[in-house]
Amino acid sequence: MKEKVSRMVGKMVTLNDSSFRSFLALPKTQWVSNLLLFIVGLGYGAISIASNASYIASFDSPILQNIIVPSIFLLFGLLMAFITKIGLALLLWAGSKAFGGKGLLRDINQSAPVALLPGLLGAPYLVEAGNGHPVVYMLLTIGIIWMYLVSVKIIKTTQNFTSAKAYLAALAAFAFLASVYYLILPPA
Repeated sequence: MKEKVSRMVGKMVTLNDSSFRSFLALPKTQWVSNLLLFIVGLGYGAISIASNASYIASFDSPILQNIIVPSIFLLFGLLMAFITKIGLALLLWAGSKAFGGKGLLRDINQSAPVALLPGLLGAPYLVEAGNGHPVVYMLLTIGIIWMYLVSVKIIKTTQNFTSAKAYLAALAAFAFLASVYYLILPPA
């Protein structure tokens, strides 16, 4: 079962339509969704630890350096993943409803962690690791485009939309996300 689920998630990340339907039909969809969210959160936390290694090393106490501060970064990574999943699910739900979809927030919410996996490519930018380096911007761009494409598949599957309608609904959600991001963190 574990191998089948990991293969299914891999197919979802590579944009296989039928794997999204199969994922939502799993008896343990919520458990797998939560596990994916946990993995993404650990990824965010690990990237934060790596990008703040000199700060962590500046503490005098080995307990702070090796246990407490890294644990705090991991905890905030998990929190960031959870908040991002909720926000993405709500935006995809709103985009779906705007284009006449059924909504089905539960299905969108359970699928959202799959869209966050490619988002790990943009995590170095979010934690300001190597900002200004072209590779960081390239990874961010690839991550956002990939997240968008996975989000399209989530909307298409959960709402039974045509491809064109799913692309538009996801685009509306991502445009709203970009506008909120711009309002919160305007360019310098």
